[in-house]
Amino acid sequence: MSDLAAAAVAMGLPEALVERSAQARAAASGASVDDLLTEWSGGEAAPTATPPPAPEEKPAEESAEALPTPEPTPTTAPEIVVDVPQSPAPAIEPAPTGPYKPPVLVGAKDNPMTVLAGVVGLFLIVMMVAIVGPSISIDDPGARSSALPYSADAFDGQDIYLSTGCSACHTQMVRPVVADVGLGAVSLNDSNQVLGARRFGPDLSDVGSRLTSAQIEATIAGLGDHPSVSLGSDDLADLVAYLSESMTTVAPVGEEEES
Repeated sequence: MSDLAAAAVAMGLPEALVERSAQARAAASGASVDDLLTEWSGGEAAPTATPPPAPEEKPAEESAEALPTPEPTPTTAPEIVVDVPQSPAPAIEPAPTGPYKPPVLVGAKDNPMTVLAGVVGLFLIVMMVAIVGPSISIDDPGARSSALPYSADAFDGQDIYLSTGCSACHTQMVRPVVADVGLGAVSLNDSNQVLGARRFGPDLSDVGSRLTSAQIEATIAGLGDHPSVSLGSDDLADLVAYLSESMTTVAPVGEEEES
């Protein structure tokens, strides 16, 4: 076995790498390649190179002159080659021949009859809630008609109520809302009372159950914050009769007997 092969076995490296390393070491140290291979393979040590003689010391005058600096000899590092396994290139499928056919998307089949049946069913439900439901009679409707049996004097008082502009500040229709709780029974729009345009003052649909005739007359005359309404005695009596008979709340039996 040659020294190169023995050195490669001893160092566990390829022969080419060991040979290049020996050449680089020999160029740097001055030893021969064979001596280095013999040393690396386990043989005799390679002789060391004789160091060059030290330069003679020169006088200070001569050393003051700048001497050119020798360039260092570049050393070549050993090149390590690593074999990297390469994956095989993917196979390229041949292009299809013939006319191009785009892909076709296939979805769920539409069923228009199902949609139509749902629309018809929703329409019937809305009709039942909006039309049939309100027409069903119940024992306590929750709202009552305000078609009160006014007397002849009260109907004359209703005309005075309209002519004096009372309907511009007072309504005569209790709504099913929280703000109207305590004003009286909820009235419908089939009333023979004056519904009114705006409610700046209190609602008067059930004023006859809250105030007496004397209190109504005093209010018309200007009691409290109410503006005074100038009327003749007969017109004032008719207007008081209209408001006193405006009573949508059913009074208890005992109160009816006392009245």
